[in-house]
Amino acid sequence: MKLNRSNIKSSIAAATAFGIVAVSMPAYAGTGTASMTVSSNIDVSCIISTTNIDFDAYDAVGAHSAADLTATGGISSTCTTGSGGNIKIGQGLHASSGSTDAVPARRMVHATDATEFLEYNVYSDSTWETKWDNATGEAYTGTGIAQPLTVYGSITKNQTSAVVGSYTDTLVVTINY
Repeated sequence: MKLNRSNIKSSIAAATAFGIVAVSMPAYAGTGTASMTVSSNIDVSCIISTTNIDFDAYDAVGAHSAADLTATGGISSTCTTGSGGNIKIGQGLHASSGSTDAVPARRMVHATDATEFLEYNVYSDSTWETKWDNATGEAYTGTGIAQPLTVYGSITKNQTSAVVGSYTDTLVVTINY
């Protein structure tokens, strides 16, 4: 009997321990579900950079008496895929009187004599026919990667009254989106 009592006590202790563990474990009788919405939005964003137009030397009485001096610069725009708009180039800081955003009359000013100018134009095409303006501009479509555009510049031929020295102007390039 002693042996049975010991086995019975061990069995009761084991059953009690199992019962405590079983009571503390969750019992799953069913399931429940819910939906979660995940959302975001993408705003249009653009980055724009430019490369200067450097004409080098203008020879009004020699090489450029009969032909414009040409050079190129550049604009690079990186815009959100699917966006669109236009890129405009301002009239410059020294535009002639009568210059407008739609028909710019651009001029560079002499470095030391603010009354002396050198006329020039910027174009959107390699034939130097379509002036790049500040009214309509040039269209672009965003692709998410840099889109290079060439800016074609020319100093008008036969400006024989231009005086010796260096000339500059600043153009503001604007991207609208």
